[in-house]
Amino acid sequence: MRYAIVELHDVSPFYKEEVYNAIEFLEKLGIEKFSLLLIPNFRGEYAINRYVPFLSFIEKTKQEIIMHGYTHTGKKRIQYFLYTYGEGEFGEGDLEETYRKLEKAVEIFQAMQLDTKVFVPPAWIGSPWLDDLLYSFGFLGVGYRGKIRNLQSGEDIKSPVLTFSNRHGLSYISIKTVPILFKLFDRYPVLRLALHTADFRDRRKIALWRLILTKTKKERRLISYGELLSKSRSSSSFQGVQPTGRLVQSVN
Repeated sequence: MRYAIVELHDVSPFYKEEVYNAIEFLEKLGIEKFSLLLIPNFRGEYAINRYVPFLSFIEKTKQEIIMHGYTHTGKKRIQYFLYTYGEGEFGEGDLEETYRKLEKAVEIFQAMQLDTKVFVPPAWIGSPWLDDLLYSFGFLGVGYRGKIRNLQSGEDIKSPVLTFSNRHGLSYISIKTVPILFKLFDRYPVLRLALHTADFRDRRKIALWRLILTKTKKERRLISYGELLSKSRSSSSFQGVQPTGRLVQSVN
């Protein structure tokens, strides 16, 4: 059995119209299962608890909600240039700073009674201690660029990401390369199709997503992060191990 996770990134009131268009697009294509990567407080200015109608719309879709960073903003770093430019929020900062960001993000989700056990850092970039901290907050999994990590078992599920760039110059290149990568990734049992809200400002990307999603729906079973993690095997070397206790104590 081959699987695919269809996920919409950067879900935020800031991109309200794009979110509405994207969800309508997916529903019209008959994509019955997809994940919504929700930003708790985009740019520190769009806390979702201040946009109740928007949040109600998201919840009414009955689709899986994933926590996607905290503000989705970070420093511009040369080493991340190919992946992002100023959005690698969880690839920087020390242990305490990372903890505080997660704490604030979790508080917003809890205040709005949003249930999520999976975290995807912006640009799929994380720090050395992110896994342990997520585990301490009760997350079951985290999605990185080439894998999904089961935080309970420690297992990495290989899963490449197919996505477009929305940065000047790189956007055009990605339009040319994504169809090629789609064919190359065909051999992987699990494939993630990462649509971004900004994609829905470009008719060329919408057209390509329509083709890719139509083909994927015929050839793969659509699955959520939660379902995939529940299928991943347990690892005896990780059972009962809770490495996060020391880390959490150090920042409390």
